[in-house]
Amino acid sequence: MTRSFVLLISIDGFADFYWRDERVKAPTLRALAERGAVADGVTAVFPSTTWPTHVSLVTGVKPARHGVVANHILNRATRRAEDLTGDPIYDASAILAAPTVYDRAAAAGLRVAAVDWPATRHSPSLAFNLPFFKDQRVFETQTARAVWDELKAAGFPMDRQGDWANLPRRFMKDTMVAEVAAHAVHRHAPDMLMVHFLCADSHQHLFGPRAPEAYWAIEHVDACIGRLLAALPGNVRERAAVFVVSDHGFLPVERDIRPNVRLRRLGAVRGDGATGFAGEACFVMNHGAGYLYALDGDARALRSLAGEVVKMEGVAAAWPRERFAELGLPAEHRMLPDAVFEAEPGFQFSDETAGEDENGAPKYRGTHGQRPEAPGNAAFFLASGAGIARGAKLGRIQSRDVAPTVATRLGITMPDVEGRVLSEILDA
Repeated sequence: MTRSFVLLISIDGFADFYWRDERVKAPTLRALAERGAVADGVTAVFPSTTWPTHVSLVTGVKPARHGVVANHILNRATRRAEDLTGDPIYDASAILAAPTVYDRAAAAGLRVAAVDWPATRHSPSLAFNLPFFKDQRVFETQTARAVWDELKAAGFPMDRQGDWANLPRRFMKDTMVAEVAAHAVHRHAPDMLMVHFLCADSHQHLFGPRAPEAYWAIEHVDACIGRLLAALPGNVRERAAVFVVSDHGFLPVERDIRPNVRLRRLGAVRGDGATGFAGEACFVMNHGAGYLYALDGDARALRSLAGEVVKMEGVAAAWPRERFAELGLPAEHRMLPDAVFEAEPGFQFSDETAGEDENGAPKYRGTHGQRPEAPGNAAFFLASGAGIARGAKLGRIQSRDVAPTVATRLGITMPDVEGRVLSEILDA
């Protein structure tokens, strides 16, 4: 089998239901699908948020194995909430406990480039990397100096990175992501390129799934992908295997759940995530999932407080630590909580600590994070191009199937993973 150039594209938040929605204008994706195969939905991992799901896409295993257990966690040492998104604190080596497909590729002598891909900060396996950062200071201090200088010399507006990472302006960042990706192909000739587009996710958080702004964002990302494909050199385009994936679906939101307000009213928590929590326990939101962390409370207090949270309006279910395996989470991990919760449809969790209202108007109109089986939460998968069987039938797959399939297309292996090679879409 001739080794392909593999282009792995993530459209953050591109729910599977959009693929059958006639209002979606995605001519680039439709053209790719005509020459390839589309899955009947993708079952992601829990929590179905950006960092855990993207790491599963490239490792082929659940969070129980790869160790990225949430977007938002409590640092037990500082008692402050930490946002893993945008990699403001940790290098990839500090949070990833399983090898990725790009680690395997680099070990096999292949060159991999990444633009805006989650959880890649200072990854030694990437020959070129502009990570998914959200803060200008982090961009300037944590992007490899050679990459920063190269892109600045090429005329990219590096001083706007942080501003364009804000939710309402991420379409501008996505435009630049496509241009940087094309630059990386021409300048570095990688064997594999990973690209992540975010504004479809951002606009659904702000305005809700199926909102006019969400359709516009999808159309915008589709156009960005079209420009990237058109910019590929001819000898790269003809051997390109294109994989388009998403990390989760999207659920509409009508109400926020504010567990820390209840905990504060019970006298169980003081402070907040920014300055540091004190008391018996605190709550950290992960959108449609929520994490309760014990502080000074004993096991009995924690059980009592978990019982208080689960009784709140909009809470669907709860799992104590001894049942974390049911969710694909590890039993022990420094970032894990002591109890996990899931929101009902129409609800999401909030970190709000102030006020008396335990439920309220939502900060965002769209969410994800619930178990992957939740209605509307299926993700997307498309494969097209060199080495991909045209018109192949592909049923529901797992997000863990992506890494071993991409590896096979590259001519390498991903041993000891939980996903399978989607051999039915690969030409022999």
